[in-house]
Amino acid sequence: MLSATKPSQNALQFFGFRYPPFSDTFEITTPYQSNDDTIMLERIDALLRQGKSIALCGEAGTGKSMLVKAITARLDSKEYRIAQIPYGGLQPSALLRDLCDELDIDTSGRKNLLSRISADFSRASDRPFPIIIIDEAHEMQYRSVIDLCSLLHDKRKRTAAAALILVGLPVLRKKLELDIYASIRTRLSSIFTMQKLSIDSAVEFLRYRLSLVKASNVFTDEALQYLATDTKGNRRTLMNLATLCLEEAARRSEKLITDEIVTAITLEYNR
Repeated sequence: MLSATKPSQNALQFFGFRYPPFSDTFEITTPYQSNDDTIMLERIDALLRQGKSIALCGEAGTGKSMLVKAITARLDSKEYRIAQIPYGGLQPSALLRDLCDELDIDTSGRKNLLSRISADFSRASDRPFPIIIIDEAHEMQYRSVIDLCSLLHDKRKRTAAAALILVGLPVLRKKLELDIYASIRTRLSSIFTMQKLSIDSAVEFLRYRLSLVKASNVFTDEALQYLATDTKGNRRTLMNLATLCLEEAARRSEKLITDEIVTAITLEYNR
């Protein structure tokens, strides 16, 4: 049963953290990477540097956004210009306009946006190579995907003009496997799938986040194991439950989070 006592301090105040360890409200220069994450990151990085395009699929909370952030952090801004667009039901024309805004492409005049972007990419041998990242790509209209794929190859020079990263839920892979998407699928070098963390990696993830605020001894080993097992390696759920455990410990005025607190929180969370 969760404590009914109203807390006088929140967890941040109670534990004396400078930052909340399981929050996205502060910048993490080097996010946690499992061994599988590192291998995937290196493969994607190698493909992008060859002008190849890829898709990245995975369930919510498996770390797609963090991996994309790690990818972009490795790319030198002098060599690559990155357009990262969160797809939110944009019409094809709106998506192209956002792309122009992200890459600082002039949209004045009567020339249509697709031609304008294509011309910019074609004459950009002396400019950083464009990489287009579309988040929530499983929601994209077919026309938008076709438009973006048409920008990837310079027909005159017969070279890559840009690289595309499509990021989305597992349904993105299923869409790309449809016959109607065959021409799009051939433009992608690989379709990667983000997996949930193993139990050991989930414990490492929790320890890493705690180490960022110098709070490695706040959770017992048993509490971390319980959290890792109960959440089945979903990073977002791990962070949510770990945050609730900190708040519950603050309510109880307990400096150590045991498996008993984790049990109470997970039962309440899964109710």
